[in-house]
Amino acid sequence: MDQSPDPDTEGLPERLSGSWSFLPYEDGLEIPRRELQLLRAVHALIIPLTDILSLSLAVIAAYYISSSLVDSGSLGSILGNQMGQITSRMLWTGLATIPIWLLVFHYYGVYRREVRRLSVSTFDEMPQTIGALAVGAWLMFFFLTLTSRGNPTGRATWVFVFSAWLLLMFMLPLARAAVRVGLSFHNPFRTSTLVVGAGEVGRSLIGRLKRHHEYGLRVVGFLDTKELEATGGDNQLKLLGRPSELRSIVEHYGISRVIIAFTRTPHPLLLGVIHACQEMKVDVSIIPRLFEVLSHRVEIEDVEGLPILSLPRYTRHGRIARGSKRLMDLIGATAATIALSPILLMTIILIKLDSKGPVFYKQERMGKNHKSFKIFKFRSMHVDAESLREELSDLNETTGPIFKMKKDPRITRVGRIIRRLSIDELPQLINVFRGEMSLVGPRPLPVMEARKCLGTADMRHMVQPGITGLWQILGRSDIPYEEMVQLDYLYVTNWTPRWDFKIMVRTLIAIVRKRGAY
Repeated sequence: MDQSPDPDTEGLPERLSGSWSFLPYEDGLEIPRRELQLLRAVHALIIPLTDILSLSLAVIAAYYISSSLVDSGSLGSILGNQMGQITSRMLWTGLATIPIWLLVFHYYGVYRREVRRLSVSTFDEMPQTIGALAVGAWLMFFFLTLTSRGNPTGRATWVFVFSAWLLLMFMLPLARAAVRVGLSFHNPFRTSTLVVGAGEVGRSLIGRLKRHHEYGLRVVGFLDTKELEATGGDNQLKLLGRPSELRSIVEHYGISRVIIAFTRTPHPLLLGVIHACQEMKVDVSIIPRLFEVLSHRVEIEDVEGLPILSLPRYTRHGRIARGSKRLMDLIGATAATIALSPILLMTIILIKLDSKGPVFYKQERMGKNHKSFKIFKFRSMHVDAESLREELSDLNETTGPIFKMKKDPRITRVGRIIRRLSIDELPQLINVFRGEMSLVGPRPLPVMEARKCLGTADMRHMVQPGITGLWQILGRSDIPYEEMVQLDYLYVTNWTPRWDFKIMVRTLIAIVRKRGAY
């Protein structure tokens, strides 16, 4: 038998031996693809199983709630006395409709997106969820009526179905969100990923994926036509080979997704990579050119078979938009002040006990239309912190005009805690009430730093600065200056009230993760 080495796999590491477990998947690079495909299939069942649990609990709870309402006669004045009755047959029939609900969710693409897309947001899929629940409720009512065997239960059926639908409107999204957030902290189902293109964009992609484990991607390495030395010797890069070696590398490392970043690979060869991935049933994602100006509001149009990306128009926010944002700020700031008042009081006491100086720190920041204002924060540094900044300038750990240090010696003991929990930002609710800031927007920079923001970076001053924003939920101080500029541009040019609400929800998750907080 011919024992000569396979030219496609020669030079690659030997396969892991022994039985498969989560441990080599977490720590090793080379996993048999058949085992990763099996793991991926298990991952695909998590959301459907979550939905089955939510549907079962909702139907059971709806049975007892509707029984109580109908038996007590409390709905008689609204629906009439001839309501019928809630029977145990309705409960078992309702549970039997669960497969129908799952088929509706599948039709709306919920489960397909879960395994095909890089990021699935429960908030973003709410329109599809609402539509699917409405269709499912009608089908459930039809099925209950169809199986009543000539003994209709009257309006009681409506009460039962409506109760189940109302419960599912809350329970289903919350259960999906809880599972997805849980997986973002610890995900044993990470997808083995290969990046084509080891240049600046590819390295930026790796940095973002390292900060955001919620995408569930485990980047194995890169493919590129240039040598490893040409990438700058970044230790986070592992050049596995050239695009022509794709098939052997995909099989050897168990790759399930390929992301194509900017690369010098010739166009015909790149098309060959995509076609090969499709043949091997490997998902492909492409970073488009001019990605800096593309957002979720981009529309893909078709012109005689040629796809074209159309950007939304940018217009200054009108009076109605500004009024709705201001109303949201006032309502949100009032609710936050009342809910967080015990934390505010406790923080004031701890700061006074920990170090000498005022409780609040006030600094000149630049706001909308380049107007300066004094921002309020809980003091987290010693009183002479500003005078020491020049001495520490050489230790700056970020790019651009911003100054950040992970282990800043100027921070007090209490200050380090309240920074990690973002409590130091809470006094900015005062700035919101005064109309100098919004709940959501680009972070206001100190005046000296803001004046160095030129060109696209200066667009951040076209809107009201915020307590939280894209910068906070995507990594805060871990995000380099250039990426912050891009995020500010996207927010300014694509603002919607719905996006503000989503950012506020994701801010709570970011605080729990404590990513980039120092």
